[in-house]
Amino acid sequence: MNRLEHHIKEYLSEEPEDARAYLLFCSGGQDSMVLAHALHVLGISFEILHVHYGLRGEASDEDAAFVAQWAANHSVEYHQRRVQSDFGNDSDLQARARHFRYAAGREILQQRGLQAILAAQHADDAAETFLFHAARGTGLDGLLALAPRSGDVIRPLYHLAKADIIDYAEKNRLSWREDASNAEDKYTRNHLRHHALPALREAMPQANSGLQTTLRNLRELQAFVDASITRESVLYLGPSKSVPGAKVLYRDVLDHPHSSVIVWYILRNYGAFDFDAVHALSSSQVGSMLEKGGWQLWAEREGLLLRPTPCSRDVSPVALSMVRSSQLFGPFWDGMQWQPDHLWTMEPKTFVPGADLGSLASPVLSSDRCKSWQWRLWMEGDFIYPLGMKGRKKLSDVLTEGKLPAMYRKELLVLAVDAGPGEVYWVPGLRLSRRVAVVSSDSCIWRIQEDASKA
Repeated sequence: MNRLEHHIKEYLSEEPEDARAYLLFCSGGQDSMVLAHALHVLGISFEILHVHYGLRGEASDEDAAFVAQWAANHSVEYHQRRVQSDFGNDSDLQARARHFRYAAGREILQQRGLQAILAAQHADDAAETFLFHAARGTGLDGLLALAPRSGDVIRPLYHLAKADIIDYAEKNRLSWREDASNAEDKYTRNHLRHHALPALREAMPQANSGLQTTLRNLRELQAFVDASITRESVLYLGPSKSVPGAKVLYRDVLDHPHSSVIVWYILRNYGAFDFDAVHALSSSQVGSMLEKGGWQLWAEREGLLLRPTPCSRDVSPVALSMVRSSQLFGPFWDGMQWQPDHLWTMEPKTFVPGADLGSLASPVLSSDRCKSWQWRLWMEGDFIYPLGMKGRKKLSDVLTEGKLPAMYRKELLVLAVDAGPGEVYWVPGLRLSRRVAVVSSDSCIWRIQEDASKA
């Protein structure tokens, strides 16, 4: 067993014992073919994923055929994923290719029940990534973007130099595919690989080992920062009291002398919002919002509320006629907390003067004055004639006075006269219209009751 194989065996032995196979990203290039050969020699169970980008015509087809044939010759399970034909037409090609590759890999991990992804990046790749992000301007996360292990991705060659891989390939007389685009300076990373790194090594022969030492020290620093921020974050990030499942970034974090660092680390996995934008949002009016990376950050009374971007809510208005039994289902605001899924049952009753008429959350309505209605989303232009008040009131004002979080205004359901903007009979938890309130001359009513089994 030579040095490279010994290194891979020792490296993977540090992983938790697991009988499941790995999934190897294999382009057919020298690095991935060296890793495939070494894994096979070591008897480590793995499957192969080759992504066919189709960017080099016949050469791409030949890459795929080469990897598939190697897998067949060595009895290794082979998977291939192909991008759409216009994949190369848009900008930021390398980032999109990386996203596609890892998304496909994780899909196969789940489908096949595999242990983790193996990628063939090595120490020279880590140095290249470090210089690329350092020159572009970044923080610790960017400098350490290529790590020995990142979640479900393991890089067994991470601490080995490209020279070690070349030596292994030559001694074992391995075959591989050369990507002609790697010889071009079209991409910034290629330019760094061909010019900056060789010049750095020429000026400083110890550059490789020095960069590895720097990266190791930075990873230790990152671990310390992560632990420190985790301790600090409980002072500045907590569960929302009014919005189930949401988190609150308390505004006083912005008073901390190192607020930019704390906010960045707290939010890096929640949209990675720009600090200046967060700072501006904190002094914006209630209802202002930022959206990025599948997350929303709202300026609310409680603080800056953080939640995943919701799927669009498709609520078709449901016409309710005077039938024996009907149901209302949907979210409402109880004055203190958002109730996402609530069910009410509507039943006709004979009115008995002096009977308990219920509450705003579970009211009764005069069936003599409610011939039909719509259960629909609140709309701009809605109004209500509030029970116990004179005149009419904009529903937007009712919601503001009721302290409904702005993020839920477009999701609030109301009982209205019809499908378009206009008069509303009932805002669950907040207001009932006096125009449908029961009076002594009524003979029949609609009682709206909570369904305890569904609420």
